[in-house]
Amino acid sequence: MTGLLDGIRILDVTRFVAGPAATVLMADLGADVIRIETPGGAEDRSTLPFKDGFHGGVGFTQLGRNKRGLSLDLSKEEGRAVFDRLLPTADIVVANLPRRTAASLGLDYERMAAIKPDIIFVHMTTFGNDGPYADRLGFDAIAQVMSGLTHISGDPGKPMKHNSAWVDMSTGFLAAFGAMAALHHRDRTGEGQKVETNLLQTALTVGNYFLFDQYCNQTNRVGTGNRAQSGGPADLIQTKDGWVYMVALGDPMFRRFMRMIGREDLVDDPRFANDELRAENGAVLSAIVTDWARQYGNAEILPILEVNRIPAGPLLTPQEALDDPHVRDQFLVEVPVEGLARPLPYVKPPVTFSKTPGEIRKGPPRPGEDGDAVLAEAGFAPEEIAGLRAAGVI
Repeated sequence: MTGLLDGIRILDVTRFVAGPAATVLMADLGADVIRIETPGGAEDRSTLPFKDGFHGGVGFTQLGRNKRGLSLDLSKEEGRAVFDRLLPTADIVVANLPRRTAASLGLDYERMAAIKPDIIFVHMTTFGNDGPYADRLGFDAIAQVMSGLTHISGDPGKPMKHNSAWVDMSTGFLAAFGAMAALHHRDRTGEGQKVETNLLQTALTVGNYFLFDQYCNQTNRVGTGNRAQSGGPADLIQTKDGWVYMVALGDPMFRRFMRMIGREDLVDDPRFANDELRAENGAVLSAIVTDWARQYGNAEILPILEVNRIPAGPLLTPQEALDDPHVRDQFLVEVPVEGLARPLPYVKPPVTFSKTPGEIRKGPPRPGEDGDAVLAEAGFAPEEIAGLRAAGVI
């Protein structure tokens, strides 16, 4: 078998999360992704470092897999000249940098298209490339809090952002989707183009239905903790020995839930006549369900919920997620990573293909690990490479 994207080369000028999340999906499918970073290694390598002194942190190790490494100082004219010689060998360039920074490094679509007309440039920013916020810096958390979604998370008066970089990751996934669509267009027409995604628009897209709700209904929602705002019971419920999230949405499921806990009298209670009212009175429902659930341990209650066809899942710690038999057997693959004493439990590529599956072949590259090979493939002579290294360009 060969990878779905074998033969596609991507110059990856990304850092931290959103950009690497886009390019790693394509690397898993066989694209030749060349991570370009400053000589000595970029700043995102050290975030949440491994305790044994490994050359990359946990995030870099997750999102740097399957890539080759090239050190190149794009702030120098000589570095941009090297990049320009690499550009004709590439299909896609990906960067997640503010527009002024990107342009200062030579990552300008019009300039690159003049060198390689069918190049696809995927550019990710925080706020987009137009408008009053275009030149502001930002991270995932900034988009979370500006989207309206943090305001309706947590508890009233105590909004809560999510600790996972879900906006970054989602923006990266959208960027990979955009790159593939642009690649399809190029294959049909021969035309390259610029593809853009940004963090704030991603977060707003995820929560667009809440914007509809506010615009049309003026609900002025606030946080409801772990309770859903669209029905109930829907909450993280404490059991005798743990926590289980359980959800009832729609009348049939609500009736099944009430029968399950022996409270069929609540089916006709006007406080719970529909999903909207059940969400509004969700705290009452959660208290009733908790009284029922505390007589059971997690191992006892989950089969009861399953038999009654109530969606549910236990609250797991990261270690418990690693140990869960379904997670372990279905979604994890152990991959040796040079420099670490034991293989890492990578989550398998999140999209599966019956004929052209993705694969995690190796961990992330060391700084500049593949520089000589990449440059030689682009026609650089050994003495040129040695000169670039001596000048600190690579």
